[in-house]
Amino acid sequence: MTILKKYKFLLFILTAFLFAFVFTASLKGIDKYTSNDQYCISCHVHAHADNSWRQASHYNNKSGVVVHCVDCHLPPKDHMNYWPEKIKAASKDLYSFYFTDHSKIDWEEKSMVKHAKNHTYNESCINCHDNLFPLHLSKKGDKAHLYYKNNQDKLNCINCHLDVGHGGKKMHKPNIAFLQKDKITEVFKEATNISNFEDFTEQIPGTDVSFEMVAIPKTDTIAPFFMGKIEVSWNEYKTFLEETESEGRIIENTEDVDAISGATPPFGDPSQGWGMDTRPAITMTWHAANTYCKWLSQKTRKAYRLPTKEEWIHACKANSTEDFFFGGKVKDYKKSKFPMNLFRSPDEKINEYVIWSENGNERTALPDQVKPNPFGLINMLGNVKEFCSDEININGTKEHVIMGGSFNSKIEDLLYHKVDHTQHEAWMITDPQIPKSIWWYSDCTDVGFRVVCEFPKKQSKSNE
Repeated sequence: MTILKKYKFLLFILTAFLFAFVFTASLKGIDKYTSNDQYCISCHVHAHADNSWRQASHYNNKSGVVVHCVDCHLPPKDHMNYWPEKIKAASKDLYSFYFTDHSKIDWEEKSMVKHAKNHTYNESCINCHDNLFPLHLSKKGDKAHLYYKNNQDKLNCINCHLDVGHGGKKMHKPNIAFLQKDKITEVFKEATNISNFEDFTEQIPGTDVSFEMVAIPKTDTIAPFFMGKIEVSWNEYKTFLEETESEGRIIENTEDVDAISGATPPFGDPSQGWGMDTRPAITMTWHAANTYCKWLSQKTRKAYRLPTKEEWIHACKANSTEDFFFGGKVKDYKKSKFPMNLFRSPDEKINEYVIWSENGNERTALPDQVKPNPFGLINMLGNVKEFCSDEININGTKEHVIMGGSFNSKIEDLLYHKVDHTQHEAWMITDPQIPKSIWWYSDCTDVGFRVVCEFPKKQSKSNE
């Protein structure tokens, strides 16, 4: 190699080295500039980016150590996915900042676990908390972390620790206050007497709570029965919890519940902060719903239970001959793909009767937001899926039938004959208790139930 060639080669090496040095320095500078909290908050212009962060334990804690945005929302810097994830996050954030109407974004919805776990990384959590079993950890915490260690492929840290980054629900603290009895001034002394096969309003003795029951006519194979006009509401379900729960207080009048024991306190807010009152009660297990029916039967001296699948379909269908009781077929309410969506919009009639994925905002709704079906039943489709009494075998595991779809459901899952089922183990994955609760699901927020009341056979014959 000639001296000139050696000189050119050396110059090339030095130039390449200098370029790499400048590029690396620039990259570090860019990384540092775009990784500070204020830069992140300037893009995420909503309260959860700043206010709730300052209230959470990752910012406001005894140690005084502040956990910054990138510490949770990106993998550790030495992780191979740091830069790919940073570029992906930056692209999404910039697009949202410039092209999305922030006033139409539901930040409460975006802060739910199902969304939040897509923006946090277990690797980052473990990077700071490399010892999952510190000395100060409680026995329950120790068991919960052991469960996590054995199921890391199924779990995200954020499933149980949603509150640490931006404040919110305490996932590991039993919500005893939720089960404390509400003050009432007047109570019903007795349940409603029924003598004819017609709609009636049930009164729960010893409470101020009542609910409407609708008379559902017989078919050739199904006897006439009554069904709840709406899904069992928090107003109704809380009377059961207040009277029968045993953890956190002493039950004085056990004869009123006839030895039926109720649910232990849930972890966090079982209503997910969406409100209670006449919204459907959710997150209870099939066992809890079935126990409620037994309790209600004893309180009212009637035969209350969960509907069978056939009863539920008959009540929902309401003698309709089309795909939906409000008319039409699946294709009428389904969005068309481009370019057909430029010429045809889906029929919005469904929104008058159903709370589903297109109008549900990922939460339960009050019953007055939709119209009833021809039998007078509200939210038979959508809002929350509903337990039935039928068992179903899924890969050797006993589950229970659920019907009707929910606020999360697509149009195909709202057909009245669409049979779904519980996923008991999957819906308990983040329950921190060992053994897990038989009363509350930790990972299912869109299943509830409505009750059926049997019409006495003697009266049934005289009223047919």
